[in-house]
Amino acid sequence: MLIRSGIVGALLGVAAQAATNQAIVVSAPRLDDLDLMAVDTAADVTVIDRQTIEQSGAKSVPDLLQHEANVLIRSTTGNGFDGQISMRGYGENSHLRTLVTLDGHTMNRPDMGGVGWMEIPVDNIERIEVIRGGQNVLYGNHALGGVVKITSKRGADAGLKAGVTLGSFGYQMGSAGSGAAVGNVDLYAGVQGFSSDGYRTNSAARAVSAFGSVAWYINNLDTLTFRVSFTDSESEFPGPLGYEEMQQDPTQSSSDDLAEAASGHVSAIWEAEREWGGMRLTGGAKFQDRNWVTGGTYGDNQLAGYSLGPRIRWGDSDVFIMSGIDIRYDQVKHANLHPDNTDYALSDAELSRLTLAPYLFGQRELSRRFSVNGGLRYEHAQTDNDYDDYVDEQILPFRNTNRGPVSNPNYKNPPDIDPLLSYDGVIKKQGWAAETSLMYEPNKLWSAWLSYDHGYHYPSLDESASYQGYPLTDPLNEALEPEISDTVELGGRFQNRNWLCSLNTFIRFMEDEIVFVSETVGGITMQSNENIGSTRRVGAEVEVAYTERWYGASTRWSVVDARMNGGEYDGNSVPLVPWANGTVSGWLKPAEFLRLAAVWSFVAQQYQGGDQENGERKMDAYGLLGFRVYVDLTDHAGLHILMDNVLDETYASSAYYGGFYPGAGRSFRVGMNWEF
Repeated sequence: MLIRSGIVGALLGVAAQAATNQAIVVSAPRLDDLDLMAVDTAADVTVIDRQTIEQSGAKSVPDLLQHEANVLIRSTTGNGFDGQISMRGYGENSHLRTLVTLDGHTMNRPDMGGVGWMEIPVDNIERIEVIRGGQNVLYGNHALGGVVKITSKRGADAGLKAGVTLGSFGYQMGSAGSGAAVGNVDLYAGVQGFSSDGYRTNSAARAVSAFGSVAWYINNLDTLTFRVSFTDSESEFPGPLGYEEMQQDPTQSSSDDLAEAASGHVSAIWEAEREWGGMRLTGGAKFQDRNWVTGGTYGDNQLAGYSLGPRIRWGDSDVFIMSGIDIRYDQVKHANLHPDNTDYALSDAELSRLTLAPYLFGQRELSRRFSVNGGLRYEHAQTDNDYDDYVDEQILPFRNTNRGPVSNPNYKNPPDIDPLLSYDGVIKKQGWAAETSLMYEPNKLWSAWLSYDHGYHYPSLDESASYQGYPLTDPLNEALEPEISDTVELGGRFQNRNWLCSLNTFIRFMEDEIVFVSETVGGITMQSNENIGSTRRVGAEVEVAYTERWYGASTRWSVVDARMNGGEYDGNSVPLVPWANGTVSGWLKPAEFLRLAAVWSFVAQQYQGGDQENGERKMDAYGLLGFRVYVDLTDHAGLHILMDNVLDETYASSAYYGGFYPGAGRSFRVGMNWEF
């Protein structure tokens, strides 16, 4: 499945041709983003289906992505329930450049916070599609490195399922779900909960989720689906260690930070097929209320996001022209709370962003073996920034002294606003994307493609504005520009009954890439997020797999050279980008009821985050070995045994400015699943 778009000239004549031409061999993006895209044509797409998910025994989405799709995950807790996605050679804040959707609704936060993986219980996932490379035309902001599309379950064939898993570090998980069809309505509901003490001190996590869906098949052409989920979670953050500290005892902690959150998601999609094409309307809402303590500061953060996406297509699934508009509104309300009394705020912030993005996409055949597709997108973003920093001595009505609390003579309600640190301003930015691809398919086994894309990524709210207790030299940086990328890809794919071989190469040039810069000048520390200029990434992704009925093996590797291209650090490597990462796996079924599997994952050396000068100690390369055993005990019950990091290797999953975040040591999990 090739997810590339093309220049508008390729769209001319598509509508007239669509009604008669049925010979196109390239599968285009389906009208419904929730539908499984075909992957038997050339593209760098990995699909993790329900069977793979259930057999994996994975405890989280990052766990799934790392082992089943060779997606690099950087964690700061080592508990497996958090992590930044890194695709296509992005380092610091790489998660901001990979879009994650759940049932068509964006899961990326408007600030620099990571995706809330605990809000996406594995037991509620029908499938995951990992689409590598720039996808801005169809998906907009965040989709520079790729897209991770998660589709939750939808009734009917789900039956009644339950599972229990116990493991190392106090890990406990339980889940139950049931689906049924009532007339022309599918119903599904489930719950999942887990708790873990964590590998490191102060790295515990727990979450309880409830979820459900209702799908109404109105007729043979129209379907209306509603999905809802709610999660209550807590997590601790152990903090970084020095390199020698990590080598001596990677389980120790340097902080007692923690956070608790309540979050929910609601989505709806109407799908309609007609003789002339089809229509789709998606809508969604997300909320999160999160309280945290970090570095002695207290915060209350409330997020809300709303999306609406109408789309219409003229033509069939092969030759068509499609247009739509994505509308999104995000809001953040944040309070920095007083450490002596959290009933009072040191500051209050309210930020919101409205984005409007129309797009056009189409595909047509050039000849029997060649086809072209392409599209354009324009996106306008308006961000309202309002931050009030209060005069400190006026906030509390009482002061704590060695004689007890006494009245504060400077107390004011409300307190005065510090004009030097406060701001109220509107920032308007715009971005545009264009993609084009040429596809060659001589037969059903071989395919090759050449593509180009131009993309963009907006600064996050707290990259431009300081409001979470981390001061920037310019509290509201209106000059921070969107990142811009230009990429050329060349790839090919062979697939028959047993073999799958795929090679994709790319070169990407970035302008105005955003990094955090901290400098001390004359004893004064200057901190800011800045556009550093140009960077260049050259890379390749290769996959080879062989499958028989009783055994199989596969390997997938990503290789990338990411460097600064001009400026002060010209020629230096981009921090937090390993030159290679890969997985090698194999499985064997010695009996119909037994499946044995092994997986080895490798991550090469990389520079620490913040080390643009490439002068600090590199993060060590590491390889992790894991084993899996799956036993079908009866037609309705199964057993799985999992061992990770079998050799108990000490390694850093991430590192910034001399602080190393150890990954988890050797661990075991044993679980049972029942299905009726």
